[in-house]
Amino acid sequence: MAPRSIAPWKELYLEALFETDKSKIAMKIVEAQLSIVAQRRKIFAAGAIPKERQALDAALLSLQALASCLGIGPGSASAIRAANKRSKAALAA
Repeated sequence: MAPRSIAPWKELYLEALFETDKSKIAMKIVEAQLSIVAQRRKIFAAGAIPKERQALDAALLSLQALASCLGIGPGSASAIRAANKRSKAALAA
């Protein structure tokens, strides 16, 4: 049996959860959140799969809780700008 590949949003989510470098965690959280939101839009357009939507919602809430516990505000502007820039670059590639 071939190994299952992990969804890109889930990989970013896990990276954010287990990031130990305090200087990187805000950006990891934002990157994961953007990826989750993009995936949610994608499945909405394709006809949402309830289990995947629930997993995306749970992951997004977990990231929000993590950010709150670490005192990372929802408008961490520099992290959001950097993540958006990476996101746009990835889409253009």
